[in-house]
Amino acid sequence: MTDNTTPLWQHRLSDFRDAVAREPMPGCGATAVVSADLGLALVLKGLHLSQQHDASAPRQALIDEGASLKQRLAPLAQEDVDAFEAFMAAVGRDKDDEGRTQAIHAAAATAVEVPLKTAQLCDAALVLSHQAREDIEQQFVSDALAGARLIHAALHGVLLNVQANAGQLGSDDARDRALLSRDGLARRADALLAAITDSAPV
Repeated sequence: MTDNTTPLWQHRLSDFRDAVAREPMPGCGATAVVSADLGLALVLKGLHLSQQHDASAPRQALIDEGASLKQRLAPLAQEDVDAFEAFMAAVGRDKDDEGRTQAIHAAAATAVEVPLKTAQLCDAALVLSHQAREDIEQQFVSDALAGARLIHAALHGVLLNVQANAGQLGSDDARDRALLSRDGLARRADALLAAITDSAPV
C-alpha cells in the first residue's frame, strides 16, 4: 500500500480494495488472509446470534475457539506483505553480491512459511465450521456456509504462493516438503468443505 506505516487492518476497506487492484502489495496472500478472517467472522456470526437465543456451553466453547483463530489469522496479512517485500528485496540485490543467493533462499523460506501457516489456520477454521453446524440456528446457516466457502477459497488462494516460491528454497528436499504440505492441506480442505456443505440444511 502507499501508506506503509499504517498496519494493514487499520486501512479503510475501500483503500485496501483499491490497493489490491493497483499496487504490487497487498497480493493474493494478504487478500486471502482477509477473506479467510471475514469468512470465519460469518461462521462466528451464526454462533453468536444463536447463542443469544439459546445459550449453551458447547456453543460458547466454539465461539471462544473461533475468536482465537480470528485473532491469530489477522496478523498474517501483514506478515505476507512483509515476506513478499523481503523476497523482492533479496531478488533485487546486485547479481555480483555473494550473499544474494542465500538471501533469496532465506526470504523464500519465509514466503513459503507464511502461506502454509495461513493455510493451517484456515484448516482449523474449516474444522470449526464443521463442528459448529449443529450449533447454528437455521436462519443463520447461509451466513455460516458462505463463511466456510470463503475460508476454503482463501486456503486454496494462499497455497498458490507456496507453489510460486517453493522453487527458490534452495534444495529439492525443502521444495518437495513444502509442496507435499500444500497438497495435503488442499485435499483436506476439499474434504472438509464437502462434509460441511453435504450436512447443511440449505
